[in-house]
Amino acid sequence: MGRRSRTTLSSVAAALLTGALLGAPSAHAQSDEQRAGARAAANAGGQAFMQRRYADAVDMFTRAESLVHSPVHLLYLARSYEKLGALVKAHEAYMKIVNEELPSTATPPMREAKADATKENEALEPRIPYVSVVVQGAGPKPVTVTMDGVQVPPALVGVPRPVDPGEHRFEAMADGMESAVSSVAVREAGSETVLLTLHPAPQAAGAPAAGAGAPAAPGTFPVGYAPGVQPQQDQPASAHADSSRGPSPLTWVAFGVGAVGLGLGTVFAIKESSKESDANDSCRAPLCTADQVKRAEALDDQARSARTVSIVGFVAGGVGVATGIALLALTPHHASRSASTLRGVTPWVGLGSAGVSGRF
Repeated sequence: MGRRSRTTLSSVAAALLTGALLGAPSAHAQSDEQRAGARAAANAGGQAFMQRRYADAVDMFTRAESLVHSPVHLLYLARSYEKLGALVKAHEAYMKIVNEELPSTATPPMREAKADATKENEALEPRIPYVSVVVQGAGPKPVTVTMDGVQVPPALVGVPRPVDPGEHRFEAMADGMESAVSSVAVREAGSETVLLTLHPAPQAAGAPAAGAGAPAAPGTFPVGYAPGVQPQQDQPASAHADSSRGPSPLTWVAFGVGAVGLGLGTVFAIKESSKESDANDSCRAPLCTADQVKRAEALDDQARSARTVSIVGFVAGGVGVATGIALLALTPHHASRSASTLRGVTPWVGLGSAGVSGRF
């Protein structure tokens, strides 16, 4: 659709909205400023709708309707919601028009809006999906159910409820109980049942575990307690036993990768130098024949390919060696060193060499 066609459609929509607004049932009760503002918002909404900016259209028609009521505002609001996939809101907007009794003074655009809303709502209703939420394990406790983080009205729990198509997340909670989060992909015209099973919620953070010693009496403190200092917990024996372990296999794998990479980089660096030398020897301008030029170009291409592989090999080798050194420095048999001694350790990669720098 060209620019001229879009402009024509927008002008028609603006004229339609203006005509509907002039005959709105409540327009006589509004001030001139409110009517003018509603007309401007409705025209902007019509432009946005024609340009497929449906979210902007919803915003503009909502503002226009808040100033002056018109079935045409609601019709375009419903159509915009439908384009955005918000079928439930679209249905409710259509229903407001369908259920409205138009006065005898209603304009033709208002009557046409009601006829269009009735027809479009009949086509929309079969597309709306429904979801039923069933909660088990609550007993007599009151239950809170949420959909996408928003509470479902208690009266609708267990009742087929219209929802918009798409993925929705459901969760149930009760006193000391909760369910797992259930995600459901709802399709148009579908019907889904979500089963949420409540189970005891995990203990709150900081609560004493079952079998732990009795809490200290008020006003008493553990031995060695100092205000503002967290008492030191006993460390399990396994933590000390692990400190004698040697480097992990991953350390040696890293060193192996580093060695292979550095070796590969060195081989192809030598190959690059050789190909460049052969290219220079095969043709010394301006006395080169056509065949010599082609051979020199082929050798240059091989040299560039070798250079690329050489660089990749050096980088991979440097990273592998640096990783191996870092893993070796962090193995458990070095655990007696404080964590601060490993701060500032930085891997470095050079041509044919790599390592790490810093304080250990």
